[in-house]
Amino acid sequence: MRKFILIVLSIPFIISCKTKNNGVELGHTTYCNPLNLDYGWGKFSEKRKESRTSADPVVVLFKDKYYLFTTQDIGGYRVSDDLMIWKNVYFDQSIEPSPLDVDHYVAPAVAADEKYVYFINFNRKREQKTTNVFRSSDPESGVWEKCGEVRRMADPTLFIDNGSYHVYYGLGADQPTKYFEVDPATFEEKPNSFKLLRDYITDVNDCKSGYHFGRREIYDEIESPEWKDKYKYLPCPEGAWIVKNNNKYYLQYATPGTICNWYCDVIMESDNADGPFIEMPYNPVSMKVGGFIGGAGHSSVFQDKYNNWWQATTMWVGNHDEFERRIALFPVSFDEQGRMKVHTVLGDYPIPMPQKKITSSDSNSTVGWMVQSYNKECSASSTLENFDVRNASDENVRTWWSATSGNEGEWLMMNLNKKVKINAIQVNFADQDADPEAPEDTEYHAYKLYVSEDAKDWMLIVDKSENKTIVLHDYIELAKPIETRYIKVENIHTPRNGKFALLDLRVFGSGNSSLPDAVKINGIERDKEDERYALLSWEPVKNADGYLIRFGYHPDFLNLSIQVKDKEKSSLLIHILTKGIKYSYRVDSYNDRGITEGILVNE
Repeated sequence: MRKFILIVLSIPFIISCKTKNNGVELGHTTYCNPLNLDYGWGKFSEKRKESRTSADPVVVLFKDKYYLFTTQDIGGYRVSDDLMIWKNVYFDQSIEPSPLDVDHYVAPAVAADEKYVYFINFNRKREQKTTNVFRSSDPESGVWEKCGEVRRMADPTLFIDNGSYHVYYGLGADQPTKYFEVDPATFEEKPNSFKLLRDYITDVNDCKSGYHFGRREIYDEIESPEWKDKYKYLPCPEGAWIVKNNNKYYLQYATPGTICNWYCDVIMESDNADGPFIEMPYNPVSMKVGGFIGGAGHSSVFQDKYNNWWQATTMWVGNHDEFERRIALFPVSFDEQGRMKVHTVLGDYPIPMPQKKITSSDSNSTVGWMVQSYNKECSASSTLENFDVRNASDENVRTWWSATSGNEGEWLMMNLNKKVKINAIQVNFADQDADPEAPEDTEYHAYKLYVSEDAKDWMLIVDKSENKTIVLHDYIELAKPIETRYIKVENIHTPRNGKFALLDLRVFGSGNSSLPDAVKINGIERDKEDERYALLSWEPVKNADGYLIRFGYHPDFLNLSIQVKDKEKSSLLIHILTKGIKYSYRVDSYNDRGITEGILVNE
């Protein structure tokens, strides 16, 4: 049994780009998921969308800059020097609308060699048999040129390996993952290179693994008992992606579907780029269930400037539109056995952004700043009916508080119940009654952030009253922590004539509580008739805010995690297991101070 507080001690590895805001020094060493991007309205000309959205991210590193391409977002793409601050770029009008589907694109293939970045769109026009391939030697300029054509595909991926150009694609239960190779000079398909790499799925009940369950059916982390033996929807395998590490090829796809907190990635390994590929016993390789926001599917895995591995992935919101989604970035590692691990535990807490090669592990994937705002008492200047103020502190992206107007001066105040140490704050805005057709010059957030020890005398710590951009998930890191009891956010301007509304006001730091006790598992009941299920039970412990259910196919590889926020919860039906595999389990407890590791139990 071990008790520990997650704290990164490798600060010298991190560049500290400090600025001042109203005299308070701000840091720039961490980020927090979901990423604080100016998510677009995802609006096609022929179909109005009701929410901001972004999904299916592809990140490529080209000439020391990162390029981010996403589905149904801004219509262009983004460029960054550091993976944290992104600038929008748009396709040059000379090739529009060729690379786009009307005015946006969906799930493109993007890859880079030494000379060019290549772009292949998911062509949604079924009457067309081919789609164009574009390339750019200077993508930051927005200038591209056509360099070939390939067959029309859904969710394509281009993989460049030692001068060979490989294409993978497939979307839906009735479409397996397919493959072919192209000529690098012409992009013509090489004869006899076409292959099927993954089988069709014809019956959800025949799937060997339960992680295919729940498409459009199961949303929350504790709903499994209600759906056992009732799943009907076929999964929607999609979003192929492949990487190479130590001469081994890792091909992944997402399942069961993007409208689900259980959206995850499954990994297959091979010694060859064209297979055969074998699914790994530690699947799913990428899963983020529970906490503030869930989902970790349809991803791209890439290396940064320092050869650290990362995954850019899709997270699910689904408030105003079932396809309302966000983008996240998780650390990735490969161990000595070649097992790939995506570090998603507390993956919506502050995460360090290293500036040199590091070794990823659970102990340094987050910086140890715990949530101080969970279920804290809130009050507000006004509250719109059915959008209770308690929603602003429930650690749930699918609920929100709203004021009755978007007027300057509307506010929300949170009582942290005691003086706590604050290291960072994430202000998550909701689009309540926003009008997508409102003038573009209204498209920005502006606000102020205050702290107080008595809710009477307030100190302004963040002044964004002059901000003119969209900051849906605005993350503020303090260079030095502040100790306080109350925090307040005050509206200056709300985008698109909407009302001032917050998904959550999230406060990170240390509450100086006693660490929770260690959890002992009472029982593991693997379903004898269907091994895809296991009922895990434990004794709730003192001082816990919630539990991290950790499990995996081997005691040294507990790569799967489900966060349960209910401190009184004492059991969970796990539905994503694979038949024929024995699992190891551990239940960790956590609170506003840190995490206490539980006792490992093997089946």
